[in-house]
Amino acid sequence: MSVTEQAAGALETAMERLLAGEPERSDGSLTVAALAREAGVSRATAYRAGEVLARFRQEVEERTGDPDVPATLRERIRELKGELREARRARHEEIQSLRRSVDVLAQQVQALTLDNHALREALGRTGTVTALSARDPFAKQVEPGGNG
Repeated sequence: MSVTEQAAGALETAMERLLAGEPERSDGSLTVAALAREAGVSRATAYRAGEVLARFRQEVEERTGDPDVPATLRERIRELKGELREARRARHEEIQSLRRSVDVLAQQVQALTLDNHALREALGRTGTVTALSARDPFAKQVEPGGNG
């Protein structure tokens, strides 16, 4: 299938503008979609204009030096999606680990609270407190009134 002379002319003119970096109707990207938009025709019409499209692709390839830019971009997108999945998996594992740590710490706080409560009750029953020397906790204690 081919296109009308009018559509082929519009595509030629649009191709020249895009390759010159002077787009009027598109974002100026060197894609078939931008070429069609620049020419004011549908993408289907652009794809049917085989000769114009072949020249456009040839020019784009010569300018970019990379004949398969869309495939390269798709591969980069796949790589980035893989990295995103890995980052999400690592974040999920970290969150799970932190939640386990919080549970363990909450249990330890509860145990310490119970120990503290039991010690306060024991202190209340005996009513005596043994003072330790602030200077040397291992110093020999002298009994009041005794020879030391």
